[in-house]
Amino acid sequence: MSKKVTIIGGGPGGYPAAFILAQQGVQVTLIEKDKLGGTCLNRGCIPTKVLLEASHVLRQIKTAQRMGIRVQEVGVDYSILRKHKDSVVEGLVKGVEKLCEARKIRVVKGTGVLETPQAIRIRESGEAVKGDAVIIATGSVPTKIPVPGADGPGVINSDQALSLEQVPPSMVIIGAGYIGLEFAQIFHGLGAKVTVLEMLPQVLPNEDKDVAAELERALKREGIQIATEVTVKEISGEESHKKVNYTVKGQNYTVEAAGVMMAVGRRPNTEALGLENAGVKTDNGRIVVNTLMKTSVHGIYAIGDAIGGVMLAHMATAEARTAADHILGKGHPIDSTAVPRCIYTFPEVACVGLTEAEAKRRYVEIRVGRFPLQASGKARIVGGTGFAKIICETKFGGILGVHLVGPHVTEMIAGVATAMNLECTSEELSYTIHPHPTLSEMIMEAALHAEGYKIHNM
Repeated sequence: MSKKVTIIGGGPGGYPAAFILAQQGVQVTLIEKDKLGGTCLNRGCIPTKVLLEASHVLRQIKTAQRMGIRVQEVGVDYSILRKHKDSVVEGLVKGVEKLCEARKIRVVKGTGVLETPQAIRIRESGEAVKGDAVIIATGSVPTKIPVPGADGPGVINSDQALSLEQVPPSMVIIGAGYIGLEFAQIFHGLGAKVTVLEMLPQVLPNEDKDVAAELERALKREGIQIATEVTVKEISGEESHKKVNYTVKGQNYTVEAAGVMMAVGRRPNTEALGLENAGVKTDNGRIVVNTLMKTSVHGIYAIGDAIGGVMLAHMATAEARTAADHILGKGHPIDSTAVPRCIYTFPEVACVGLTEAEAKRRYVEIRVGRFPLQASGKARIVGGTGFAKIICETKFGGILGVHLVGPHVTEMIAGVATAMNLECTSEELSYTIHPHPTLSEMIMEAALHAEGYKIHNM
């Protein structure tokens, strides 16, 4: 008799786990209260990238004159762009639905609540679903800062920003992480005046300081206003005329805009799951798991944003395989050493591994190799600014972190992550022949610099 597994949540963690298990003969029930694909497909990764791509195309058209290309008046019909975004999302959702059907996965529309470690009740229908194992993949929800006016009209989160019927003439974005900065460039590219407020000393607070500084300069050159070390005091005003009062190092400021967007992070979506009924251990809302994605209760696994940690879609998918493999009797612990982190602004940012500051705290001696993008022939052709930075430990040359800023770097970082997973050294990476002329040469040049050599570097 085949195993039965119930999965709560059909996002980039839940449905890949369902696919892997179903392909091995497991009877899978996938419970999803909304649309398959989760936040990533419906309200995150995919729709935001559609809007960023439109903003990028618009930028290319406006700068085409440097190549002698004559361009007449350029504009955006946001109603058509919204339909295009929705069409892309709808097509991908239908694709996931068809794959579920083809793999004979039972999809239940509703909210799953744990009653016991083996039994789940569908809140809407009352149906009881039982199985040999449960995977919790309920994702995360936007959070907000507790300031007066945060719940007022005209204050939206990233989910709601994607449903706007028109681009506001101006927007204040609170939070300069990857979500805040991507939306800053979306709104700015589509014609809005944008101000970004960040509580910490740098934008992208979790990334390398050189990366943060480079991207901040690029965004400011475009005309996006950015303030760091901000304390937001109050949000006031009517729905389409907001005021944000804040301080920077004791000085009071006020910025006015047609709307305010909160982009201060996300929290695990684990409330009302019935975790206490099954005895599942949590820590500040996140489900506690080990490296095999096992919770404190035998037979219950948790993956993705529900466990906190690295809240990225591709991490959820990797964790899905780890959980599914363990259910199938295989033991392959998750390794989060080389998880790529991508930001789809212009210029793009792609990082993997440790920042320079983190490496200095953990290792006695490190080497850092750098290569400026302006020294790249291909970069001169396509335009854009940025750099490559590689951090390695001195004794054996092991690669600790790689940080890329520039056009298309999000398409390059997987190769670096592969090298790190294979325990490649900076010397070996420097000997790897990269094609010319390409932007990827910047990685080889940075590795050469880490080894004490320079070709196109000053």
